[in-house]
Amino acid sequence: MSITKAQWAAIETELKGFLPTVNFKLGDDEINISKVRASENKFELGVFINGDIKGDWYLGEKVRPACIEQVWKKKTKAIYSPKRIKEIEKAWGKRLAKKEFTNLHDKITYHLPYFSKASILVRQFKKIEGLELIPKKETE
Repeated sequence: MSITKAQWAAIETELKGFLPTVNFKLGDDEINISKVRASENKFELGVFINGDIKGDWYLGEKVRPACIEQVWKKKTKAIYSPKRIKEIEKAWGKRLAKKEFTNLHDKITYHLPYFSKASILVRQFKKIEGLELIPKKETE
């Protein structure tokens, strides 16, 4: 059963609260969302898969659940900063820089289990097919 617009609004409101917990079901995995401490005065929404966030999941695709790409936040980072690219192109010339530094303009993509705002999390989760909300009564 898909999640209605009213339910998404209620989920977002709850996630903006002090100590929220929302549970979803995606295939065989249970997705738990709760607030976690990021630093001394900062909290973020953590996305736990079957109650865990494991360090192994960052390293390889073989050992991690398949749903990570859907439920974790996608981040991209350039291999070289724009300042460094300009320095390399100035020193080597554009043609030689592209030849010697084949990954000069490439980006690295990775996923993080933390969201800074509830609206960002809800926007991403709305796009997931087959996501089911687990009512509070079943989890308590």
